[in-house]
Amino acid sequence: MSNPIPEDLRRRIEDYGASVAGEREIDYGTQYYLERGQESARLNVYTTGKVAVQGKSSKLKDLLEGWKDSRQRGRSSGEVSRPGGATPRLGIDEAGKGDYFGPLVVAGARIPDAEVEESLIRIGVRDSKLLKSDERARQISARLLEVLGSENVCVVALSPPQYEARRKEAGNVNRLLAEIDAGIIEEFRDDIRVVVVDEFARDTRACLEPAMPEGVELEVRPRAEDDVAVAAASVLARAWFVEELGRLSGWAGFELPKGATHVLDAGRRVFRERGRAGLDDVAKTSFRTTEQIVGGTF
Repeated sequence: MSNPIPEDLRRRIEDYGASVAGEREIDYGTQYYLERGQESARLNVYTTGKVAVQGKSSKLKDLLEGWKDSRQRGRSSGEVSRPGGATPRLGIDEAGKGDYFGPLVVAGARIPDAEVEESLIRIGVRDSKLLKSDERARQISARLLEVLGSENVCVVALSPPQYEARRKEAGNVNRLLAEIDAGIIEEFRDDIRVVVVDEFARDTRACLEPAMPEGVELEVRPRAEDDVAVAAASVLARAWFVEELGRLSGWAGFELPKGATHVLDAGRRVFRERGRAGLDDVAKTSFRTTEQIVGGTF
């Protein structure tokens, strides 16, 4: 199956008056031979969404390189890429890993086709860490659920007690994340071509490769949220985390802070009012912070 040229690049090529004179399959992608008069260039489009430009210097090649550079600038500013063709694609990301209070949430978002991908970009899906507020994350999460449909979403949320039990069984949090990611991949195993995962540990790839269905490509890299599938998963995970943290705050009777700093006062209040069992209900008590909160009873 050919990997199509990203739509906005295709329009740019056509506007320049160039056309596709030929194409051939290459490893993990498709190579297009482009022509305009005496100018020519080769464009490699990979299943991961990456592109490469080859050929002699020309205005056509400059046009292709200019598009590639503009997309790279978009990534560095937090905009998601428009990979085009790498669908169906599954992105996975998590929220709450470094937060003392609240759950660990891991979300998977499957993009079935390019039309859905473009719709997600239009509604403002991007790395959730770049969204200005939790409310904005909730709004975009609700809209992307409408675009994707529940059949293309998988969310695993572990309450603090569930997190501690699973983390202890797995050995550490990164192995736990790999187990959850593998379960989400299994959920979509028959309906994906590519899986994109943010690199949460040095051995992320080694941990996930045994779980990969045959013929499905695995892409693991830092800052993978520039891929719209991972960005969608990031937004879903953050919105779910915020919702659950709000529920736990209601139970505690006051707002539980996010993060792992500036949590001591809140932790001590929970411990004072609800005891150790209450702290276990709202916090990841394997964090060293717990020692400072409960002292010698840890």
